[in-house]
Amino acid sequence: MKKIFLLSLILTLTLAGAAQEQSLQSQGRASNFYALAQLGDPEAQYMLACCYHDGYGVEQSDSLAVVWARKSAQQAYPAGLYFLAYCYETGRGVSMNQSNALTLYKRAYEVALPRATRGDASAQFVVGKIFDYGNGGVTLNHGTAVTWYRRAAEQGYAGAQFNLGNCYQLGEGVDQDKKQAVYWYRQAALQGDTDAEYTIGLCYASGDGIVKSSARAIEWFRRAARHGNRLARHILLSINLTW
Repeated sequence: MKKIFLLSLILTLTLAGAAQEQSLQSQGRASNFYALAQLGDPEAQYMLACCYHDGYGVEQSDSLAVVWARKSAQQAYPAGLYFLAYCYETGRGVSMNQSNALTLYKRAYEVALPRATRGDASAQFVVGKIFDYGNGGVTLNHGTAVTWYRRAAEQGYAGAQFNLGNCYQLGEGVDQDKKQAVYWYRQAALQGDTDAEYTIGLCYASGDGIVKSSARAIEWFRRAARHGNRLARHILLSINLTW
């Protein structure tokens, strides 16, 4: 009994230490983005907006997400323009305004397309999203979206890797392939993409495209939860587990 107790205590302390380390890493990345954002870097401003949107390394705040997205958009950074358009479309952190959203989506596409053509991964991701969702008056085309996502994903852009995984998962713009979906989710997750971490957890929980494993599912849910993913935290709490 004593041995079991000690093993349980060691496991608890190990998990707590890992959670604290992950939390500090998240805070450190957010701090790095903040420092660069303060200096006017539009990419860092966009990334900081994402941190506030997701509560990654900072206290979640839709209003602050909009503040930093606006600063990025004012410098014509494609992802910042797209993010701000999304905020206006959904009313997150700002009063819903479909006219503003449409204008910003159009501007994001105009700015992103030439950059994407020149090989900019972030811009390729934005163009992919615009075709994926038919934003800004652009005709929805999943096949074209996949083309642009793949170009960015192959350059290691995590957001594009995750979205490409979704395309394979759903069979949108590409033949459905659950194993390929998991492959791209994993590429994104290994870079700390919380949506991808959470989604891999779902894949392990259901055995979708991968060998079913409750233990691995919990491992990935914990990883996502430590990075601030609220859905992963909700699942863990629902089964009385911490992260």
